[in-house]
Amino acid sequence: MKHIRGGFIALSAMFLAAAPLLAQQVAPTFQGAMDDIGAIAAAAGALVGGIIGLIGLGRTAYKLANGDGDAMTSLVMAVVGIFIGFIANSFL
Repeated sequence: MKHIRGGFIALSAMFLAAAPLLAQQVAPTFQGAMDDIGAIAAAAGALVGGIIGLIGLGRTAYKLANGDGDAMTSLVMAVVGIFIGFIANSFL
């Protein structure tokens, strides 16, 4: 029983000593994954802002064609949506 306990302690010590070495090898992979996630988030933010802007431009065109007086509100919403998309792309 004494030999098993000593072997277990030695094996545990080896695993604990090897953990930082393994973490150093894996760290660049995690950094690459974090960079990819940031790029995906920036693209998604720009895409959502662009879609909101296009919907707003479509609403503006529809309201102008039908003579609705609320068309300028839709135009402002479209411009703000596109602007938010550009901001999301530049911040992330």
